[in-house]
Amino acid sequence: MENIIKTYGCGMRLIVRPMPGFKSVATSVHVSVGSRDEEADEWGLSHFVEHMLFKGTTKRSAEDIAKILSSLGVEYNAYTSNVATCYHTKGLLTNVDDCCDVLSDMFFNLKFSDEEFKRECGVIVQEIIMHDDNPRHALSDLTSGTYFADTAFGHPIAGTVKSVKSFRPADIHNYIKKHYTAPNTIISFTGDITIAQAEAMVQKYFLPHFKGTKAKPNIRPIASNPIAPIATVAKRKKKIEQHNAAMLFPAVQLDHADRFALTYVCEILSIGMSSRLFTAVREKLGLVYSISGGVRVNDLGGYLYVWFSCTPKNTGVVFDTIRSEITRLVSDGVTDEEMQKVKNIKRSSKMFASEDVEQISYKNATQLSTLGKIETDAEYLKNLEAVTPKQVNEVAKKYLDLDKATICVVGPNIKI
Repeated sequence: MENIIKTYGCGMRLIVRPMPGFKSVATSVHVSVGSRDEEADEWGLSHFVEHMLFKGTTKRSAEDIAKILSSLGVEYNAYTSNVATCYHTKGLLTNVDDCCDVLSDMFFNLKFSDEEFKRECGVIVQEIIMHDDNPRHALSDLTSGTYFADTAFGHPIAGTVKSVKSFRPADIHNYIKKHYTAPNTIISFTGDITIAQAEAMVQKYFLPHFKGTKAKPNIRPIASNPIAPIATVAKRKKKIEQHNAAMLFPAVQLDHADRFALTYVCEILSIGMSSRLFTAVREKLGLVYSISGGVRVNDLGGYLYVWFSCTPKNTGVVFDTIRSEITRLVSDGVTDEEMQKVKNIKRSSKMFASEDVEQISYKNATQLSTLGKIETDAEYLKNLEAVTPKQVNEVAKKYLDLDKATICVVGPNIKI
C-alpha cells in the first residue's frame, strides 16, 4: 500500500504506511528541528532537549516512562540530526495506544528537577568525550566542520563540552516552546495499522494540544546553488595508531537531478567489496582493512567522499591510489557491467528496506520534512534505472575534480 499523508489546520502532518502483512508498528514523533537551527550560543541544545524528554513529565517519572514501554516489550529510542529530532517506538498494534500516550506526554508535559538536569548534563558530556574518542567520529566532525564551515551544518550535533555546560534548565523549556510547534511536527505510523486507527491516535493524543493553532507546515527552502568550498587540507592530531582520512568532492543539493548519476559514481568507485577502490587499495595492495565512500547532501549542498584508515606510512600511497583510480574512472568511464551491478544493488536494498518498518518510517518523515513530499521506491528506481553510462561519465567528470578535493586527516604525525 502507498503512503497516506494528511495535513491538519494547525500545520501538523500525519504519515501512515499501512502494511497489513506485518505484525509490528513503528510510531514516531518527528520534529523538524536539529543542530542546524541552533544559534551560536545553543550548540548541542537540540540534542540536550532530546535527552531531557525522557527525564519525566507532570504525571510520569523517567523510571515510569522506561518501565511502561519496556514491560510491554516495546523498542524505543530517539535521535538528533542536523535537521530533525525524532522520538520513536516499535511494538505491536496492541501497544500503539500506550506508545502514543507516553510519547505525547513526553512531548507536551515535560517536567524535570534541577538535579536531573545537572545529572543529564554530565551524561551528555561523557557522550561527547566517548564520541570524540572514536577516530571515525572525530573524522566525521572534522569533515563537517571543514566543508560546512561558517554554515549551520558546521558544528557537532551534540555540541561541545563548553556549550553543554553553559546551558540552564530554562534553555530547554524555551527551546521547546520555540521549536516544538505543530508546523514542525510529523507523526508517522508504519506497519500493522490502518489510517483510521492512526488518525484516532492523533486525534486523541496530539491534536488537542495544538487546538486553536492555524498554520502551514514548515518546509525548508533548498538553495538554488550548492556551496562549493575552496579545496583545503584539514588535520587533527590525535594519539591513535592509524590515520583516519577522507577525500571530499563538492556535490549537489538533496533534490538535484544529478544525484541519481552520482549514486552510480559513488557505488562503482567506493561502495562494497567489488568497488574499484576496495579492489585497488585493499585486495591488490593490502594497505587498508576498510575503504569506502558515500554521498552526503542537504539543502545547502554536499559532497561525495571516500574514507579509509591505515598506518601513517601508507597514507600517501593510499591517497595516490585513490587519485589514480579517480583519474581512470574519469578518463575511461564506467562499464555496462558496473551499471547493471548498481541497479541490482539498489533494487535489492530498496526491497530489504521495504521489509523494515522503522526504516520506512524514518525515510517518510525525513523526506516529508525536507522535501515536502515522499519519493516512492518505484519513483526512485525508475529515475535511477533511467540513468545512462554517458550521464554517469559526464557526472564523474563534473564532480570528481581532484583540484577541488578537500583532504581531512585525523591521527598521529600528519605530514600530508
